[in-house]
Amino acid sequence: MRTLITQIRLIDPAVGQPVENAWLLISDGLIEATGIESLPLPDADVILDGSGCSLLPGLFNLHVHIQRRHLAIKGQTGAFRMGAPAIENSPDTRRMVWTCKNAWRELLSGVTTLRNCGSKGRVDIAFKQLIADKIINGPSMLACGYGIATTGGHETHRYQGAVEVDGPDAVRAAVRAEIKAGADLVKFMGSGGIGGMPEHEDPDWVEMGLDELTAGVQEAHNRGKKTTVHAMGSGAILNALHAGIDCIEHGVNLNDEAIDIMKRRKVHYVPTLSGIAEVAERERRSGSRELADLIQHRVVEPLQNSIRLAAEHGITIGCGTDTVGDVVTELIMLNQCGLSVIDCLRAATSNAAEICGLSGQRGTLAAGQEADILVVRGNPLDQLADLRSVQWVFKKGTRVDASWLINL
Repeated sequence: MRTLITQIRLIDPAVGQPVENAWLLISDGLIEATGIESLPLPDADVILDGSGCSLLPGLFNLHVHIQRRHLAIKGQTGAFRMGAPAIENSPDTRRMVWTCKNAWRELLSGVTTLRNCGSKGRVDIAFKQLIADKIINGPSMLACGYGIATTGGHETHRYQGAVEVDGPDAVRAAVRAEIKAGADLVKFMGSGGIGGMPEHEDPDWVEMGLDELTAGVQEAHNRGKKTTVHAMGSGAILNALHAGIDCIEHGVNLNDEAIDIMKRRKVHYVPTLSGIAEVAERERRSGSRELADLIQHRVVEPLQNSIRLAAEHGITIGCGTDTVGDVVTELIMLNQCGLSVIDCLRAATSNAAEICGLSGQRGTLAAGQEADILVVRGNPLDQLADLRSVQWVFKKGTRVDASWLINL
């Protein structure tokens, strides 16, 4: 099956410059070729006219908790710290249904690859298996199963989103258990967060020791898995960096020492600004103004400064939303923090593929890559908000629609 999309603006963020009046040919699930309209058009079984549209690689969302992503739907007013536990404390079967619906919603918005950063009951791994067994179709997913925390650590209070272990040997055992269960990456809870504020945790708390993180990272690397860490305060960030972590999630308080290590070791950074800012906003809307102000001043504003610092020093930044953020909003906020528009698009495409270890497979429009493609009306180089005007989404060369998703 060969599909030709014509009269399109090609935007490959890895390359930088757009190509106007172009075409792209899909064959057997891969990008076969691209060209310009002045050249003879190749033969195809299906020809689609992309006039007025832009074509990009399918987007990545590098930090989701897919079972509760429906909390991100606009118009919800309840506080995150109440909504998330209500979902996570429900039966696995119910969370599995939400996982499928939320993954489909992400795909229909143009997000073709998800990196899941923690699911109670390992529903992310179960979802991957449904797709592998061709029971349903959906986006690609890198799953981590449970996060790994210490006793009383992040995601262990209002619901059990992480396993609780103490000491290097116990951390090693937990890493082995998640990999045995099917995890693609391993996530550690290095610091407190905002989900349990103000009663149970604080973003500046260091919750996992250097010896524990070092043991866990080494064990994951021994088994060929990438690692990431929930780390907000500078102490937890530095612990993770000294332990050899591959990626920092959130990184609210990056300092010069952290930036130096990240630059030298090519450590990646997924800030999730849109998700954190939305948590503060929902607390405000639900009447918790004091907590909203606390999150704004102690988390959102320092995070904006950390993103600026990382961008200035050339740290590889990826696009992730956490639970209640939004990919397009995340890119707009990254732009407001100093990233160029093309660098924002890289954060959701080529940079994201690198962070996932998928460079050469996805994230660009190069021939031979998987045909994960987003076509939008307008030009996101002029305004990133045009990424919301979805015309078509292709997953491995197939145009996404409802019958394909449920594999009728």
